[in-house]
Amino acid sequence: MANKSSLWQNAFYKVCIITVMALLMLIPLGLIRKQANDRSDNYSESVRDITRSWGSSQTLAGPWISYSYTKVVKGEKEEKQEETVYAELIPDSLKYVVNTVSRELHRSIYDVSVYTADITVEGAFILDAGIMKADKVELILNMKDFKGLQGRPSVQLGGKALKVKSGLSNNQGKSYGKGIIAEVKLDKGAKAGDSIPFAVSLKFNGSESLFFKPLGCMTEVQMTSDYPEPSFSGEHLPVERDVRPDGFTAKWLVSQITTPSADEFSPEWLVSQLIVSGSEENGFGVRMVKPVTQYRQTERATKYGLLIIFLVFIAGIVVEIVSKKQINIIQYLVIGASLVLFYSLLLAFADFLSFGVAYLIASVMTTAALCGYFVGIVKNKWAFLLTGLVALEYGIIYVLLQMETYAFLVGTLLLFLILCIIMFLTRNLKMNDPKLVPDDPQS
Repeated sequence: MANKSSLWQNAFYKVCIITVMALLMLIPLGLIRKQANDRSDNYSESVRDITRSWGSSQTLAGPWISYSYTKVVKGEKEEKQEETVYAELIPDSLKYVVNTVSRELHRSIYDVSVYTADITVEGAFILDAGIMKADKVELILNMKDFKGLQGRPSVQLGGKALKVKSGLSNNQGKSYGKGIIAEVKLDKGAKAGDSIPFAVSLKFNGSESLFFKPLGCMTEVQMTSDYPEPSFSGEHLPVERDVRPDGFTAKWLVSQITTPSADEFSPEWLVSQLIVSGSEENGFGVRMVKPVTQYRQTERATKYGLLIIFLVFIAGIVVEIVSKKQINIIQYLVIGASLVLFYSLLLAFADFLSFGVAYLIASVMTTAALCGYFVGIVKNKWAFLLTGLVALEYGIIYVLLQMETYAFLVGTLLLFLILCIIMFLTRNLKMNDPKLVPDDPQS
């Protein structure tokens, strides 16, 4: 029997070499992760190319009324001077009725989800004293992107159709962005306190998200869609929602008193804060885009690559000790290369298949190849134990990829369980255990 200190010294050297080999596997894993990131960037570029032509994410605000009038004031020398007053009038009630139909557009190997929205906006304005003196009155509906607009929107105020145009909505030189603008002429019999109903109908193409700004004293949004995986976000969440495999319905109710504080509120302040402050900021709505692409999931999967390699290598050492069958360094290298190649297969299949199907095919191919290799190396039942471990690890990693909040906790508990199994298998190992002695090649 070989000297026991020499045996343990050789075992120590082997563990060190295998550890270095496992760490070297970080290089090809890093290259695959970079390739996944490049594919993700290409996907994002395809999304930008398609939305540039089809229509981008959309945000709606309004309509509201912008008006100006001239009043006479006293100057420094008691001289009378004319001064232009600019003001806004927001809806007393504002209701959006929205229906979106989704579809997928293709660019190269990438699929991009887009939608077409039919929207009706209804409500009423309560006329104030200032608008009775107005020289110029405009009704404005703010939109983030006009490119996807289909046809000419229909705008009615007080039952009368208004002629619309597009342009930059502004007040006192402050731009509110792109808007559908209609010039308003109030009836001669109109007076302060009157309620004037309005209705706007429009249809447009969009992608990724649809948001709304709560510009009314009471803003209501009723939305239906065939998109199955909505993500509700923004300053306000729906008060009612129903998400189904064939789409969703949602309803928002937002009161003006939840937007600014009472001492800050004025129509001009509200319009400025909700529109000038940002495209989606202070708004609410839904995102209709896959939260994680297959490339993002593949990139996440590669982060577990080193862990899988280490566990298989450790299991190989345990099998060597228990079964008295040696696995040489070159064979460990081949095993490590096979485990790394799994991620390349996964990324390649993910270009054309869903992530789940791609993961299943890549894991079955890798596990089957390693099973044959393990059988050729150890030539006993321990080969199937190693194969089962590889299959179990791939199954566990897939479950972890589907989890967000509990992934770290579950992964740590599983590592602890594997450690306990290794401790059980090596619990009776002695320094002079004959199982450490390799088979005599001449026997």
